[in-house]
Amino acid sequence: MKKDTVTKDYMSDAAVFADAFNYYIYGGEQVILPEELAERDPTEIALPYGADGAAVPIQRFRDVQKLYTAMTDGRAEYVLYGVENQAEIHYAMAVRNCLYDVLDYAGQVEEAAHSHRKAMKEAKGQKDSTAPNAEQEQEQGRLPVKKPNAGEFLGGFWKEDRLIPSVTVTIYTA
Repeated sequence: MKKDTVTKDYMSDAAVFADAFNYYIYGGEQVILPEELAERDPTEIALPYGADGAAVPIQRFRDVQKLYTAMTDGRAEYVLYGVENQAEIHYAMAVRNCLYDVLDYAGQVEEAAHSHRKAMKEAKGQKDSTAPNAEQEQEQGRLPVKKPNAGEFLGGFWKEDRLIPSVTVTIYTA
């Protein structure tokens, strides 16, 4: 069996994954519990624009990625943790991991923009004379849709939006 397949399978185990991050990130303190981890699709896709303005798809495959959900002060906090397994030294690994994390962030921004566009489109279709103001919309079970400022409209990402942190660790195996 190929070494990469074995290490991916091994690191996919939630207890092993949690132990690795607790060791490398938290100095051995048991911060991440296996039951707080959820499997994530390790595929990252982005559509940046090339020189001619056409979308150029980029697709990368992380070895393992999980979503960590923790409760702090009564609020849920989320972190995306990813593992890259390496049997050989990869001198540009920091750049590769950075690319994975940036693709995560780009995907989150696109999801937020899509959600905002959808909400604005639905609100535009629901406008009628019976709900002319925000209080009446709330009474009818509809939340008023914020009108974005120029910067928010341009990127589709609003001032109140937050990115889920993405942390990637490379584990070298012999």
